[in-house]
Amino acid sequence: MSIKSNRSIVSTLGIPGILLFVWLGGIWFAFFMLAVMVLALFEYYQIAKLKEIQPIVWIGLLASFFIAYFYYYPTRIVPIYMFSIIVAFIMIALFIELFSKKPNPTENFNITIGGILYIPLLVGTLIGIRNFDTANATHFTFALFISIWICDSAAYIGGKKFGKKKIYPSASPNKTVVGSVAGLIFSFITYIVMDKIGFIKFDLDITQITILSVISGIFGQTGDFVESLFKRDAGVKDSGALLLGHGGVLDRFDSLIIASPLVYIFLNIYF
Repeated sequence: MSIKSNRSIVSTLGIPGILLFVWLGGIWFAFFMLAVMVLALFEYYQIAKLKEIQPIVWIGLLASFFIAYFYYYPTRIVPIYMFSIIVAFIMIALFIELFSKKPNPTENFNITIGGILYIPLLVGTLIGIRNFDTANATHFTFALFISIWICDSAAYIGGKKFGKKKIYPSASPNKTVVGSVAGLIFSFITYIVMDKIGFIKFDLDITQITILSVISGIFGQTGDFVESLFKRDAGVKDSGALLLGHGGVLDRFDSLIIASPLVYIFLNIYF
């Protein structure tokens, strides 16, 4: 089967599958996001291993379970629990590196803990956003996914058709200024449309729409650049091959890693 056919299959099944889990919410979406967190973090550790770094993989994967649990059962004392569990894993990683006698202990520790902070701690906020939707009959999770996807599509099409000047070639050589601006503009249009038709269920003012558009249109693209930088540093094109022609899980959720915690903060500030 050709790469193009593989990509078509993943696109046909993947997008409806994600939307199905978002619609189901609850424990189904939490388990889906836990799988995303674990797989993306594992891919991140595998990329690091290409640079002869040996992260403590099991610590990161176990931490993902605890982080998903805390986002699923939010209470006012969750922040101290979250802080405590991260401190505990930091201590464990330090002791393991102290006595393991493996080479590159500094890099091993930094990648182990950095991976936890970069992936499960950030993208796990999608669980909290979906729980907010359940409690308030809103659709912010759907809106975030849709705006990110439209931003990516607009950036790709705009850059391919009209883009010439590269925006950050050292990290992502194919992305252009025009493409990035197109992504931001269409993120704004997407939120305007969703608000006008009542899709999100909350009436948003222009300030709130602008903030959400910037989160998806600028910070979402930043997440893409960050992951591209890591991959180029390791000399790989994709984070993995699990999604056939679409690369790895980290490739598909890189924009949401940066965008979702900002939406999570936005919801806690405004609502």
